[in-house]
Amino acid sequence: MTLVGKIFTVLVLIMSIAFMMLAVTVFATHRNWRDMVVEPDGLKAQIEELSKTNSELRTEISRAKDQIALEQAARRFALAAGQARQEQLDDALQRREQEYTDLQAAHGTLVESHARNVTILNSLRDENEGLRTEIRTAQQERDDFFNQVVQLTDDLNRGEGNLRTLQEQHDMLLVQNGKMAKVMRRYEISVDTPIDGRPPRVDGLVTAVNDNDLVEISIGSDDGLRKNHLMEVYRKNTYVGRVEIVMVKPDRAVAKIIPEFRRGIIKKGDRVATKLS
Repeated sequence: MTLVGKIFTVLVLIMSIAFMMLAVTVFATHRNWRDMVVEPDGLKAQIEELSKTNSELRTEISRAKDQIALEQAARRFALAAGQARQEQLDDALQRREQEYTDLQAAHGTLVESHARNVTILNSLRDENEGLRTEIRTAQQERDDFFNQVVQLTDDLNRGEGNLRTLQEQHDMLLVQNGKMAKVMRRYEISVDTPIDGRPPRVDGLVTAVNDNDLVEISIGSDDGLRKNHLMEVYRKNTYVGRVEIVMVKPDRAVAKIIPEFRRGIIKKGDRVATKLS
């Protein structure tokens, strides 16, 4: 039974039940037919409701028919596509069969060629055996010569390695010599300049002055100062005098004023340096 037949069967069953209920109601109530028809929930309203249901069922049947038609069209399209695919596969099968036939013919030709090549190979094998004997003799001579070359190459490589090492050391010494020359020019020293007692290039401030010609400065052993180092004292661009370090601590030092270099009164806040700048 198709979908349309099922829909019609359900419709007939619904209407049969509806009419049966109507007959039972009339029989049970024995009401006035007019009242039963015109009442809000009477037969007229029920008929209108059934008519509305019937219309909806008919609409549903129409949609079902349209859906069935679409499905049939889709199946016809799929069947046509399957037939076209089948034709393509048949054509491919025929091409494969032709290729197989061609390969069989080519295989026969290759078998004949292989037989000829085997004959040629046997003759070449005999000739090859004689050549191998000559090659082994030549290889032995070559190996002996190669060992000699390897020994000489090792000697040459060792000599070149030593030469490169010496050249690298020479270049390194040249670079170090250049750096040392820059440092010596910067600090105005030469190879003949004594280095014992020479203070580092530092700059600080006078933090205190007492009556015993002693001053305290803001730099100490952490800055490279040592006892007996000499420091120049100046105020702005005016040279004031020279002091000699007598006691050193990590962050400060005490120095005594050298009278013969005094050019003014040293005060708190004056600058001290290893060289007047």
